[in-house]
Amino acid sequence: MQARRGVLAIMLAMPPCFASPAETSPKDVFEHLKTLAGDWRSTKIGSATVVNYRTIANGSSVVETWTMSPTRQSMTVYTMDGERLLATHYCPQGNAPRLRMTDTDAAGAHRFAFLDGANLQDASGSHEHAFWIRFDPSGTLTRSETYIRNGAAYDPQQDKGDQESFARAK
Repeated sequence: MQARRGVLAIMLAMPPCFASPAETSPKDVFEHLKTLAGDWRSTKIGSATVVNYRTIANGSSVVETWTMSPTRQSMTVYTMDGERLLATHYCPQGNAPRLRMTDTDAAGAHRFAFLDGANLQDASGSHEHAFWIRFDPSGTLTRSETYIRNGAAYDPQQDKGDQESFARAK
């Protein structure tokens, strides 16, 4: 009985980002995104990418700004819509796909899938169609993005994504 209480106490003390996938709600993920405030630097050798997180609008939105070079930036704004967590990605290509959090996989990656978007008319262009973000126990975060050609069919089974890890800047 006392062992069960100890396990229960440990489980209750665990932050939502390390809870099992079935227990991770979109609201939990949104609240965790708020804790990422500040700069995060790519751990990839040769990459100068910096990701900055900040909250705006009285904490109702989280802004994720990617700076790949002094002249190349993108931004993703996360907001709750009722029980849904939405992400609008403002791309250097000039489009703005909206994605919604669909689930959390067994590895703890919070997955987002295409919902709709603006400026996707150009058939020769592409857009972010899916991404996932994972908060690693080591204190890093990892994100994978998948871009597809506008109007093309998306096959999640073929999704390899472009993955990169980040550590909090010191």
